[in-house]
Amino acid sequence: MARTLKWRDRIHEIRDRVKNSVVETWSRRDIENIFDLKRAAAQQLMKAIGEVQNIGGVHLVDRNSLLSFLDQILEAENPELARREKLLLAEPVPRPRYLKSTLPDGLRSIMVRDLPPEILLEHGRLEITGKNAEEIFNRLVLLAEAIQNDMHTAAQMFDPPPAPPGIQDDDLKELFADLRRREQEFEQRRQSTTL
Repeated sequence: MARTLKWRDRIHEIRDRVKNSVVETWSRRDIENIFDLKRAAAQQLMKAIGEVQNIGGVHLVDRNSLLSFLDQILEAENPELARREKLLLAEPVPRPRYLKSTLPDGLRSIMVRDLPPEILLEHGRLEITGKNAEEIFNRLVLLAEAIQNDMHTAAQMFDPPPAPPGIQDDDLKELFADLRRREQEFEQRRQSTTL
C-alpha cells in the first residue's frame, strides 16, 4: 500500500495559498516552505509538478503548473500513486547551459592591441557589441584572454591619465610667482609707453 503524502491533509490550504499568491514562479525554497518539505523532497515534487525551468541555475515552476498538479492530486483516487506516476513520466530537469568558448588556439596569445573593433576599451568604459548573446559572450572570452596576456596595457587604457606633477618645491613656487609678477609689470610698462 502506498504511503500517504505528508502534505495531503493541507492540500486545499496549499492550493488556496498558491492561487491567491502574486508569485508567478516558485523556487525550490518556496516549495519547501509551502509544502513543509526538506530539500530533496521539494526537488522531487518540483519534478513531479513538471515544466521545470532552469533560470540562472535556479529551478522554477510556474504557478499554473503548480495549480494543475494540485488539482490532479485532489482528483486522484490515490494521490501518492498519482504523484509517483507524474514523477516517472516527468521530463528531466533542464541543466544550465554553460558558455562554450570557441576561442581558436591562435588567439590564445592575443594582446589588447589585437582586439577587434567590436571590443572598445576606453578610460572608465568597456563596450562589447555583437549580433547575439553567443557572439558577445565569445568576445568577452576573447577580451579576458587579452587582458590576461596584456594586463598592463589594458589597465593603462582603463585608468585615467596621471595628473601632471604639481610644484612641490617652495623655491620653484616663489620663482614662478616672481616670473608672473615681472610679466605683469612688463605688460603694464609696455601699455603705458604705447599710450
